[in-house]
Amino acid sequence: MNYVSDADASSDANVSDADADADVSTVFLDLDETICEHTRSTGERLADAFDRAGVEPFFDTEDFRRWLTTVTADSAVELRERCFTGIADEQGRAAADALAVARAYEDPDPTAVEFLPGAASALDALAADHDLALVTNGDRETQTAKLAALDIADYFDAMTFTEPDGPVKPDPDHFHRTLAAMDASADETVHVGNSLRADVAGAHAAGVRSVWLEQPDATADHTPHHTIESMHDLQTPPWA
Repeated sequence: MNYVSDADASSDANVSDADADADVSTVFLDLDETICEHTRSTGERLADAFDRAGVEPFFDTEDFRRWLTTVTADSAVELRERCFTGIADEQGRAAADALAVARAYEDPDPTAVEFLPGAASALDALAADHDLALVTNGDRETQTAKLAALDIADYFDAMTFTEPDGPVKPDPDHFHRTLAAMDASADETVHVGNSLRADVAGAHAAGVRSVWLEQPDATADHTPHHTIESMHDLQTPPWA
């Protein structure tokens, strides 16, 4: 098992038409909202935070996720503060309201997770014919707790987490480091994830093909190589 630490990011690369015809030996997978989800949703926890803070809701889960890919911090509270104040600034809201909501937000129990429909069987099917790696924007401690709760750590030959002050997807660094850890080339690798901005754009920047787990109402700012409606669809991989 390889745990990948930060390293210098390589230059961006594009997936060529020739690459798209190459055989796939390696599959990278995102974790949150791709393989698993919390038993209590981010939206529910966010609504509770607004209520506890006594602030009228002024943003939703999609805003939160959009900002998560743009900031880094040394703690979960600081990360939320930067995200929420950034959203508040966009909307002309008071920073004090954003900070109150950030501090009222309760982090989920990392062990209170469950598979997305089809994800467990997808891991079995993919592992039969491919080498698997985890590529996540989550921190090491939180994400390994989820993997342990789901009992799936052994599926992955390498795991790349976001370290303090390190880059996050869509920075291609996560993908370059994982390719190196797996001793795999970009043209034989696909990445499966739920975020057009983080997963699809990040994979493309590293020259890796993308498989997007379609999300309702997502803004199509990046075009994946393949789109699946459910993790069940990976029983017969779209790149096969």
